[in-house]
Amino acid sequence: MIEIKGIYLSTPTEIPIVAVLLLLLTIIYCISIFYIFIGLFRLPKYKNNFHHFISVIVAAHNEESKIARCIQSIIDQDYPHDKYELIIADDRSMDTTPAIIDKYCSGNSLCRSVRIENNGDVIPKKTALIKGLSEARGEVIVSTDADCYLPETWLSTINSYFTKDVGMVIGHTGYTRKRGFWRGIEALDYLSQRALGVAFVGIGSAYTCTASNFAYRKQIFDENREEFSRIKVRPAEDNYLLHCVHGNSSYRIAVATDPGSFVTTDGASDFAHFLNQRFRWGAYGGNITTLAVKLFFIPVLFYYIGVWYALCTAFFIPSIFFYLLASLCCKLVVDFLFAVRSVTLFRSVYLLKYFFPLSLLQLILIPVIVIKGNMFSFSWKGRRYTIDREIKK
Repeated sequence: MIEIKGIYLSTPTEIPIVAVLLLLLTIIYCISIFYIFIGLFRLPKYKNNFHHFISVIVAAHNEESKIARCIQSIIDQDYPHDKYELIIADDRSMDTTPAIIDKYCSGNSLCRSVRIENNGDVIPKKTALIKGLSEARGEVIVSTDADCYLPETWLSTINSYFTKDVGMVIGHTGYTRKRGFWRGIEALDYLSQRALGVAFVGIGSAYTCTASNFAYRKQIFDENREEFSRIKVRPAEDNYLLHCVHGNSSYRIAVATDPGSFVTTDGASDFAHFLNQRFRWGAYGGNITTLAVKLFFIPVLFYYIGVWYALCTAFFIPSIFFYLLASLCCKLVVDFLFAVRSVTLFRSVYLLKYFFPLSLLQLILIPVIVIKGNMFSFSWKGRRYTIDREIKK
């Protein structure tokens, strides 16, 4: 301590140990973000002119308000109609979804439907997909969700990425642009999830993709059919197939960044829907996590723990507030760089204005999602799940 006229000042060598640990965690966090940030700049371009025969598979559960729009947008594709088919798998819908599906399938040779009965052997969505895939004739399988809208160039653009060495194409799904502060925050949060998945592909690894917009060679499914049929709720079917291509295939994974391939969805209907959706994502990693993902998320999780520990400690050692503020400023800088590249890559620059409020929200949201999604149950579309199974009533 240094005494100046009766006033004691802390010397630089007496920095609280909590502040030192927070500084180290901040440095590691920044390195982790830069580690995947590089991946957003390392996405190869692909160009294929051959028209593969494509099977589009849509699994639907209680989507009466949106499925007609989805089906019609697939029918209206500019891809040659003799080069694709649409298979709609009804996953035990209790509303008018089956009637809407039947209406389209009865009047259009492009469409076929399958229905999943409600019995004890059903695995939510996966059983519907397996039944749809068993009916598929396409060399390439393209997946989307029943609440999505597809541009007319969707299939032709996705197909253009399927060169001979590509086994899977990850597409982008964005939220419909709506007015409202919360809608903007939600859309940017969703885009950050998609960007993380893309970044890991860019560094030669695999983390996540979205079933609402991805495609793969049917050969990938056929080679992993038995194992795929055994998995339960966790991991998600899209992530499982992604890791099959990454870890057990000679094929490459392509990322579709052409706007003609972008899919849109409306997002969560309310805050509870938003939270349960994130809990579901947090629970769907399973045991397929790559080393690169661990090297990223473990330091990130420790950083968030460090921030909250430092915040609690600061009430007893006020000087820690300065170090906490410095740490958060460093975090904002590297996160902002990642966000700028993400919104630029997916043509959503308008979302940058929601970056700061989302960053504050994520300080609370991310730890809650990790804990809730992996240790407790959550609800999704009227059904309740743990990380391993559906909870039957």
